[in-house]
Amino acid sequence: MVEYNYENKLGETMKRMELGSWIIEVDVMKTKEFYNHYHLITEDCDCEDCANYVLACETFPHEIKALFHSLGIDPRKEGEISHYIANQDGTHVYGIFYHIVGRIIDGPENWPSNVISTEVLTPYSIEQCEADVWFTQDLALVPEGFPKPIIQVEIKMNVPWLLK
Repeated sequence: MVEYNYENKLGETMKRMELGSWIIEVDVMKTKEFYNHYHLITEDCDCEDCANYVLACETFPHEIKALFHSLGIDPRKEGEISHYIANQDGTHVYGIFYHIVGRIIDGPENWPSNVISTEVLTPYSIEQCEADVWFTQDLALVPEGFPKPIIQVEIKMNVPWLLK
């Protein structure tokens, strides 16, 4: 990951990041401010999959936590969670997406069709964590009042099952 801060032509203080095949601009402060005031995922949903995910956020590897931090995301808040399958090692494959204040400057346009496979599918993969990351301007379930411009961050990763 390569990143640097600058002021863009619209006068916004942005962080430009190169993540795999993507170059994105992110307003980390506006994104973080939104997440600071938003509620936990489990306040909208009481399913076991969401409860487990929020609990597991504290156990995420450093590389995943660093990615969330660099984008201004609190992973326990605002996201949309999908549980796909249980792995033989006891972890579970989750698909998660979040929103950030920013723009895609350059990168692939389409999400790979097989998101449940264990093979590396995306141009930005955090191999130590078996996590795939994707950025898109095709937005879904954006919370009311989320600051613009918006891009969606989609992640497929293995998450430990911590609920009893």
